[in-house]
Amino acid sequence: MKYNVILTAAGLSQRFGVNNKLLEQCGSSVVIIEAIKPFLEFEEVSKVIVAIHPSFSDEFLNLLELYKLDEDKRIKITRGGDSRTQTVKKALPALEDDCDYVLIHDAARPFVSKELIARVMEGAKEAGVCQPLIDMTDSIVQVKDGELTPKSRSEIKRVQTPICAETGRLLAAYKKCKKDFHDDIAVLQTYAKGPVKIVEGEKRNIKITFKEDLTTNPFVFSHDMHVNPTKNWQIADTIMSRTGVGYDIHRLQNGEGIKLLGVKIDCPFSFVAHSDGDVPVHAIMDAILSAIGDPDIGHLFPVNDPKFDGADSMELLAQVLARAYNKDFIVRNVSVCIIAEKPMIAPHIPAMKQTLSAALSLPVDHIGISATTNEQVGALGNSQAIAAFASVLLSKTV
Repeated sequence: MKYNVILTAAGLSQRFGVNNKLLEQCGSSVVIIEAIKPFLEFEEVSKVIVAIHPSFSDEFLNLLELYKLDEDKRIKITRGGDSRTQTVKKALPALEDDCDYVLIHDAARPFVSKELIARVMEGAKEAGVCQPLIDMTDSIVQVKDGELTPKSRSEIKRVQTPICAETGRLLAAYKKCKKDFHDDIAVLQTYAKGPVKIVEGEKRNIKITFKEDLTTNPFVFSHDMHVNPTKNWQIADTIMSRTGVGYDIHRLQNGEGIKLLGVKIDCPFSFVAHSDGDVPVHAIMDAILSAIGDPDIGHLFPVNDPKFDGADSMELLAQVLARAYNKDFIVRNVSVCIIAEKPMIAPHIPAMKQTLSAALSLPVDHIGISATTNEQVGALGNSQAIAAFASVLLSKTV
């Protein structure tokens, strides 16, 4: 099956403020780039059509180059319209002739997950059209002439994107469409009515509308465990916070270097370890697991399991972060102390902060790394081992 994507990006962000919200900093790049990235992970996606307002097309092309997406020839731009319906209409001629399904996504939804996209793609195979929806949590009232009439929220759902539809059904609906609609499912159900597969959307898949959506929403900081933080990261209101402490130590042997917090340090040592022996990362993992009440890394990544031989500790950290995220926790602060007589750690701390910042989706100033010796006392002081302590602060996101 071949899928094309239409990214609706022609709005002028009038409710957001002076700037175009799609070009605002988000994660490791900007909103529109983050919205594109998950679709590029699918081999079945052969074309991504960005329908953008002409005033911002040059800036968007510059962003593609800046964030290393200009080499992906699947991304094409076209001119958007004055409304969402018109924007989709203008993008349809750019579809590939042999495209089986079309995904339509709001460029203002930068936190869409690969999992949700996959669900929608599969749902469209069943019914021809698939729509993600999410339950209403607030009470609903109808306001008319100053009168408030309570309504049941059980039959009311919030519409999300991406929607996925058979190409022929989508083209038929938009060919007949002569007026504007707020979303694509309305167009399809009006002009090409048929079965629709409904799948559950995601709370994190918010649409950026107002400036506070990018400054106080916790999903800005937790949408992807591999996303780098923004400089303007702000602490979101949270329901609960937890702390955790971790410790690890590994013996040293003759070798050609060690890795600490993902940074390779040239020295005449190597770790005696099951994995790559990244001591401070192991301490951080145990601190996170302790905070969420899970077993430590010895239980999760046992030394007698050969699949962890030489494992990259940063990849193991990503698994631990996923466990925390599945319990609705994100890391807000981390402090690490490395104890080593040799090699000298201090010159490598800036690089370590950058690496850890990317791995934890944290700003650099929310990461503390210190290094000390053991004053030539014991195994640590005699350069027979390196140890690390770590403490973390987690907050619940929902």
